[in-house]
Amino acid sequence: MRLAAKPIALLAAISAVLITSSAAPAHRVHRPPPVLATSLSVDEQEWSVIPSQTVVAAGVVTFHVYDRGQDPHDLTVRGPGGMRGRVRGMVKLVPGGSATIVAHLRPGAYVLYCSMFMGTPQSHYALGMHASLKVS
Repeated sequence: MRLAAKPIALLAAISAVLITSSAAPAHRVHRPPPVLATSLSVDEQEWSVIPSQTVVAAGVVTFHVYDRGQDPHDLTVRGPGGMRGRVRGMVKLVPGGSATIVAHLRPGAYVLYCSMFMGTPQSHYALGMHASLKVS
């Protein structure tokens, strides 16, 4: 009978420790907010714009733009306010080419897009070459 009493006593002791330790206030670690990126790469190809980041820090932002497609493209950065905002930077690219845009961006919503043939049914924007960027 003594052998059965030891496991029960051991379980009771473990339960008491678990109950008291879970009732104790938890130590909170205050970590600083994550640092947002100030640069990103943007890959363009038929018919997509793919940014490496979708949220960046306000201030000077560097865009490393690559045309991975078979056709010429450009990248236009517009905002804040998306398409209602003003153009903050633009580069033209040849297939396989790359370029850099450096722009001072305020907090808000921006759109990255290819502006080729804008205003026509064949516009690269209408064919899906756009992406959103949030600046915080």
